[in-house]
Amino acid sequence: MSPSPEELLKAQQDHFERLMSLSKVLLDSTEKVSEAQVASLRTQIEALHAHAARLVEARTPQEWYELQVAYLTPAGEEARAGASKTYAISRETAQEVAGIIEKQVDAFNHKVNDAFTEFTKQWPQGQEPLNAAFHSLMAAGSNAYVSAHRAFGQAVEMAEANARALQAALQRKN
Repeated sequence: MSPSPEELLKAQQDHFERLMSLSKVLLDSTEKVSEAQVASLRTQIEALHAHAARLVEARTPQEWYELQVAYLTPAGEEARAGASKTYAISRETAQEVAGIIEKQVDAFNHKVNDAFTEFTKQWPQGQEPLNAAFHSLMAAGSNAYVSAHRAFGQAVEMAEANARALQAALQRKN
């Protein structure tokens, strides 16, 4: 039994909609990161300009050195803040993409399950063990996917906690 032209068209439209959704998420993320980087660059250029003006007015090497140290300390903090913002945008994007993928996996599993159920209706009596084995296999696959997704989430949370602890330790040290 081959799919009808309407079914093929519907499947093609569904794939196109998913592709457009994914493309929009990635484009929005790229735009957010670009805006953050341009804003950061603008701030850095303005700070560098003001710093250069102060350096020109320095009268002694000691004063020049102190101005350099005073300039570099906030620059490191700004770089850290920029990296944190980029990470937050990337994490948000990853969550949106994971949601899209999860919906696709669920839809695929549902379609496979429906197709198999429809196919097994034509079988003679006595094939119930095979049907049960298939449904058990599908459930095991779904459980494995959920477990992997949960483990990945825990790994991300642990990495974030370690990054926060490292940042706190660096801030205490300064």
